[in-house]
Amino acid sequence: MNEHEINQKIDHAFSALPPEKLPEDILSSCTEQKGVLKMKKKNLVLRRVIPIAAAFLLVLTGIVGVWQYRLQNAVSSTVSLDVNPSVEIKVNKNEQVLAVDPRNEDAKIIIGTMDFKGSDLDVTVNALIGSMLQKGYITELANSILISVDHKDAAEAARLQKKLAAEVENLLHTDTFDGAVLSQTVQADDAVAQQAEISNISTGKAQLINRIIELNPQRTFEELAPLSINELNLLISGLQPQTVTSTGSASQKGYIGSDKAKEIALNHAGLSEIYDLEIDLDYEKGAMCYEVDFNAGGIEYEYDINATTGEIVTHSKEADEAESTPSGSAEYITKEAAKSAALTHAGTTDIRDFEIELDADDSHPHYEIEFRSGKLEYSYEIDASTGEILKSEKEYND
Repeated sequence: MNEHEINQKIDHAFSALPPEKLPEDILSSCTEQKGVLKMKKKNLVLRRVIPIAAAFLLVLTGIVGVWQYRLQNAVSSTVSLDVNPSVEIKVNKNEQVLAVDPRNEDAKIIIGTMDFKGSDLDVTVNALIGSMLQKGYITELANSILISVDHKDAAEAARLQKKLAAEVENLLHTDTFDGAVLSQTVQADDAVAQQAEISNISTGKAQLINRIIELNPQRTFEELAPLSINELNLLISGLQPQTVTSTGSASQKGYIGSDKAKEIALNHAGLSEIYDLEIDLDYEKGAMCYEVDFNAGGIEYEYDINATTGEIVTHSKEADEAESTPSGSAEYITKEAAKSAALTHAGTTDIRDFEIELDADDSHPHYEIEFRSGKLEYSYEIDASTGEILKSEKEYND
């Protein structure tokens, strides 16, 4: 019942009151007692009070009804589910669904003809997750989902976040794969809401992207918005935001893998012996890529390899100043030359745990080299000027 309806009922109640008493009516309500006319005051008062009381009772009933209606239809929390479909669920204080808002075309597909209004939040989440699984949005190749809870009460938001994360984690424990669940609480402002509206995503996903950018300012919102949650989950694996809770691991089964990326880079460079190898999964030029960096022969190599196709997206190489002649000592051999001398003497190239350091403070500057091969541990001292082996040792390493 709205305010206009309440006012109408009040007007109607008061219009129903009896009109002012006419003289004859007043006389008829009197009795003669010892020559004195007395009015029947009690009946007259009741006849006036009862309609007024009824009117106020009616008004009160209407106000209570309006209050209850508004309470049942007031949004208490907004829960977002993001995979690639982005869905926002608005619920009341009893966790009953008021509306389900699809934020993009994929979300419309998973909702289909289902009408969730009046359903429990648990039932709605269960149905939406089931639809995502059935329609192939959550698979062993892309197993990540983001849950975001927006509630004015921080404690209530945290409770609901924890509850939903546990439920969804259980739903994504299937016979073929386990899901990866990211969850967070949200305090969306106008700027975040506008970003979400423009990109057709939820405010929860918009907030996650902004948190990634805070940790890696080289990123842009426009660059990350089209990515799936599984791709975003892979990007934050090394720099997990403290405000985001994570369970499970984002799937890389749709990618070639770091070993294959290394093989592609080395084949292109024509090398087999390298050091200082680093491989990271990143997003470059519109695709997920493996960044493969390594050194060989005093040269730094950098490769970006498409994580899905194995195509070399970019590659470069340049002289590694740190590996070339030490500063102020042009007559010293390079670290690579010293390493080559040690490996040639050891008669092996299959090594691990390689370390090299220049000792220029000694009266006889030299390189100190240590590495392992098989069950043996080697140590060398190589003359920094001539490359002569000054000392060599090897011993079994249990």
